[in-house]
Amino acid sequence: MAALKGLAPVTALTIGEAPSAAMAMTYLAMANSIGHAMENAVAAQQRGQLMAEAATFQVLAIVLKNGA
Repeated sequence: MAALKGLAPVTALTIGEAPSAAMAMTYLAMANSIGHAMENAVAAQQRGQLMAEAATFQVLAIVLKNGA
């Protein structure tokens, strides 16, 4: 029984910190999700730029081929 009395303050401290630990984990998960969303947006923007450059080069190739 003496061992349980020694653990009571530790358990109370752990229970008292649970809400803040849960919010910290929630904020970390949210930051990770936002980071992935931003990374995907950058990748999509880069792909769009690449497609625009490819289309421009195709048009220029047609213009040069036809001698316009």
